[in-house]
Amino acid sequence: MSKLSNLFRWKQKVEIRNGEKVLATVWVRLVGDNEYQKARTEALRRSRAMRAKLRDTSSEENLANFSDIASLEKDELVLGICIADIPDYRDEAVLTIPDKQPEELGDNPTLEEQEDYQVIMDEYRQKRIANLAAFIDGKTNDRKAELEKEDLDELKKLYRGAIINMRCTEEFSRVFREYCIYGGTFEDKQCKNLAFSSFEDFNSSASMLKDQLLVAYTSLELSGDDLKN
Repeated sequence: MSKLSNLFRWKQKVEIRNGEKVLATVWVRLVGDNEYQKARTEALRRSRAMRAKLRDTSSEENLANFSDIASLEKDELVLGICIADIPDYRDEAVLTIPDKQPEELGDNPTLEEQEDYQVIMDEYRQKRIANLAAFIDGKTNDRKAELEKEDLDELKKLYRGAIINMRCTEEFSRVFREYCIYGGTFEDKQCKNLAFSSFEDFNSSASMLKDQLLVAYTSLELSGDDLKN
């Protein structure tokens, strides 16, 4: 298959392996808008269920996350809150800092022009990463300064809220990703017959199987991203 053809891949044949042995062959394709919305809906439901469990002081989830909260020192609570808030700061940074990429090369650039352009792009990416990191660090330092003014009881309350939000975000992301893979995995090349009878069937599958499907689905997403860049 040519490099150009690879750019337009929206599905691919995947051999599920255990070592060198092929256990099954399936087809994986990127999900459409309908499956995307189903994945989002399912992820929201699971995230909400996770939030309820985390708030239930008798649940295993609450015990696993907050059993040691009474023994945490002030600096540990502050650090935990700041770490939990970083994903929000990262999203804010991406939205706040303009992504003004260098102007693309014209038609039929020389090899030297392409070499110089690659240097420009490398420098741009490094600068953008540094700007995003500086924004996140600034927000984190400001938040830390605010938190250090709070008393221990208020910090424990904020800690619980921050950890709950972080765990729910992780659950949303996990379920959304796995539902997309479930809805994009088929028994046939025409992608008519789902390989799994239900999302629960997929969810209970071996990690080895899900990991291989994740790699395949991600490679298709990256192929699609190439078309945008």
